[in-house]
Amino acid sequence: MKARHESFIKYVITYVILASLTLLLLPLRSVGIYVIMILILPSTALITTILISDFVKHRNAFIADILKRSVAPSLFIYLLIGGLTSILVLNYRAYSLVINYLMNFLALLIIGTIINRYSTRRMVEERNSELLFRYLSYFFIFLGLGYLFGAVYLPLFYPFAATSIIYLLLTPVIMIRSPRIDVRRIVGNSRPLALAAFGIGLLYSLLSITKPPTWNTYILIVFIVIASVAIIYAGYRLYISGLTVLENVEEELYEAHKREIKIVPSPEYSLFEEAVKDFVANGKKDKLIAYLVHELTNDGLDYEDIIDKLSKLINYSSIATCRKISRRIIEMEIRDRINLVNELLNELLSSKNT
Repeated sequence: MKARHESFIKYVITYVILASLTLLLLPLRSVGIYVIMILILPSTALITTILISDFVKHRNAFIADILKRSVAPSLFIYLLIGGLTSILVLNYRAYSLVINYLMNFLALLIIGTIINRYSTRRMVEERNSELLFRYLSYFFIFLGLGYLFGAVYLPLFYPFAATSIIYLLLTPVIMIRSPRIDVRRIVGNSRPLALAAFGIGLLYSLLSITKPPTWNTYILIVFIVIASVAIIYAGYRLYISGLTVLENVEEELYEAHKREIKIVPSPEYSLFEEAVKDFVANGKKDKLIAYLVHELTNDGLDYEDIIDKLSKLINYSSIATCRKISRRIIEMEIRDRINLVNELLNELLSSKNT
């Protein structure tokens, strides 16, 4: 409570300093107004956002971290560059359009970089949240690139703007958690979607360029041919992926048959059978450890002996937590699990017989 009170006093002192500077700068007329626009207003927005994050931190630490490390610096950059833009436009009216486009590019690029850097922070623990901030950063970056190329030639703005819209639309989709919607597949197709949007924007920009009307016909023909080739290629990839899925199903059935563990069907072994299958198929060892500890305890073994005999199983860690793993690695791991179970059971049975 005391630390919170001291923090609030620091904010009050900061606001007093900013207000005093504003009153001192106002008599300086244009120079004072420029300094207020460039420094005072962005700093006030930055401090206010951080203050809000401190109040929110006790209720939702994740939202507070977003406000402090993403929203606050982004808002500061936006207002700072906005103030610079206004000053430059007032002094160079003839180049106002180019100045606006270039300054928008600079602001959006910096904001996108801030958000992209935040997406890699440890505070973003969930994969979906990380992708959300990353795609949001792509929206700002591509929109900024649109303004950059638009400053050179206005129709070049459209392809990058269309790409940025795709990433903006994908950001809320990432957070959907529904069994009816395969979000991973949508996210996995983000690059083709962005490329298609860029192509549509490029087509629109080419059609917007001043030229003889007959050229539009040739441009449309070229894009129709390119689109047709892309659709045929996508269909071919879909067909190949379908065959691969069928082959994988056949391999799964074959491998499942190969890795079946024969146990005499009886009620007392049903839990053991389920635990072994859960470990071999999914790498989950909790049930198997619990069952073996129970049986070994009934056999009269003490804590140290049980830990020693089950050490390999206890220390086993599955590779399934990795993001990208090949089918071959999975099959190798399944064989390792089978060997581990067989070795463990042989050792336990031999020690029990002796």
